[in-house]
Amino acid sequence: MALLEKLHRRIVDMGLVPRIIASLPVVSMVCALFGFISIAILPMDGQYRRTYISENALMPSQAYSYFRESEWNILRGYRSQIEEMVNMTSMERNNIMGSWLQEFGTKTAIYENEQYGETLYGVMHAPRGDGTEAMVLAVPWFNSDDKFNVGGAALGVSLARFFSRWPVWSKNIIIVFSENPCAALRSWVEAYHTSLDLTGGSIEAAVVVDYSSAEDFFEYVEISYDGLNGELPNLDLVNVAISITEHEGMKVSLHGLPLDQLTINNYWSRLKVLCLGIRDWALAGVKNPHGNEAFSGWRIQSVTLKAHGNSGHDITTFGRIPEAMFRSINNLLEKFHQSFFFYLLLAPRQFVSISSYLPSAVALSVAFAISSLNAFINNTYASISIFSEYNLVALLVWFISLVISFVVSQVFLLLPSAGLLMAISMISCFLPLILSKKVHISEPLSYRLKNVAFLYFSLVLTSLLMINFAMALLIGTLAFPMTLVKTIIESSGEHEVSAKPYISIKTEPKEETELIENYEDIMPGKSQQRQELKNLLLLVLTNPFISITIFGSFFDDEFQGFDVINKLVSAWLDLKCWSWFVLCIGWLPCWLLVLASSFESKRVMLKSKEKQS
Repeated sequence: MALLEKLHRRIVDMGLVPRIIASLPVVSMVCALFGFISIAILPMDGQYRRTYISENALMPSQAYSYFRESEWNILRGYRSQIEEMVNMTSMERNNIMGSWLQEFGTKTAIYENEQYGETLYGVMHAPRGDGTEAMVLAVPWFNSDDKFNVGGAALGVSLARFFSRWPVWSKNIIIVFSENPCAALRSWVEAYHTSLDLTGGSIEAAVVVDYSSAEDFFEYVEISYDGLNGELPNLDLVNVAISITEHEGMKVSLHGLPLDQLTINNYWSRLKVLCLGIRDWALAGVKNPHGNEAFSGWRIQSVTLKAHGNSGHDITTFGRIPEAMFRSINNLLEKFHQSFFFYLLLAPRQFVSISSYLPSAVALSVAFAISSLNAFINNTYASISIFSEYNLVALLVWFISLVISFVVSQVFLLLPSAGLLMAISMISCFLPLILSKKVHISEPLSYRLKNVAFLYFSLVLTSLLMINFAMALLIGTLAFPMTLVKTIIESSGEHEVSAKPYISIKTEPKEETELIENYEDIMPGKSQQRQELKNLLLLVLTNPFISITIFGSFFDDEFQGFDVINKLVSAWLDLKCWSWFVLCIGWLPCWLLVLASSFESKRVMLKSKEKQS
């Protein structure tokens, strides 16, 4: 205690407390900068780890793979007939494929969905199992690029025929042919767990096959693993897929890297994969799904294997990847649990765990909390009681902003119109300029609105940290310029004598006006205009819908114009991806409060009782 008292006296004598309070904006910026730097140092040598298999029972590539050239002619025969199905209806394709599956003892059924079409699936019961566990081989008829999955469908039926002749399986094998890897496959997964009669037990893992080419050869394999709402498959499954692929002599691509960049392994290549991974993780479900996203939410570990190019390796080599993966998964006596569920890959064989990357998002959350504290105490109204009417009004405005944001989210789910939403957002940004000459708010209320806004956003980021780190980091980065929006004080020098009204309509100035202390704090005309334009620019850039549209247009080729807004809505409707609600309920209320605080403010001369309180 004596040491603490001595330290306290030293801090008071040095005057550190006022200095720290005055430097809160700088401290907030430093915290945000620390978050970015902590991400940038992860690809440096010594900051990451080499991947490894935690569950020894998996033993990838320990057994000889038999899906080789002997199956090539069979696969070609199926492929030649599947090529003729491209113009058939879904029912016709499924009937033909179903008859092929039944020829080697697979029980088949068709799941019908009025909105997403028909999905064919077959269950191969394990000769050495009890029927309580299953593995899924999913083959969408059309892949994420909307190309007919000729090679994938041929591989699917060929592998099913190949698996039926093996007596080693202890888990059931389910073959699924959905119309697409997005909503159709997702609807089947939901129906499998709720309403389907023909089932094969609890699904442990799923492998989605994407081979849209009708050629015999391909160059490299892209492995996709991002799940919905921040979910990732167990790292062991991803490591098994990578290990088997490289063991068979193929190169592995992550997050769409082209072939010429797959052999590079330096700081910049690792940083690029890291940034692409964060982007794809944050926008999983919003971007065109690869198929593995459909299994999120059911404790099913899933990856997508996609073939690229038209030379180098034959198609049976690609088929050996799901074969060897199924044999590894078949060895498990329990669910995947040993390895990491939260990680970032820097390269196929290098990763960082959650303890290494989480501080970056924590720093952003702390930066908003410090900005909230700055808005609360770093002004002349810091002495206002916490139970003051200003705080209560700010909380009421926050509640109203939540209601407005919820209504916006529901309206645009029912009537999706990205153009109208963007127009409303732009008009909202210009509201302070349009109404600032007529509508004013009291200066204490302006600070309290920002205080509540930044505190709420800090809580949102903190809640997202563990659930969806990438989304927390993305929206925290895009929204951080909001903290630079400043309160603009009326340049004419008018003021209210009491704490009311909170919002007022400008009237003609009184003949007699009282002197204002610290008159030099009021902005001169030109300085005020510059700050208004700066606030306008910051509000435009931090509007959630405008910001995410700009981000999508610049950093992802899949989004053109306002596509990202339409896909945010469809991601919820089709996949139950909650990114739309994170923007509407998490970010939009905060932005509305900052928007309200940017209206021109009137200085308030507090009553003596309020000062004493």
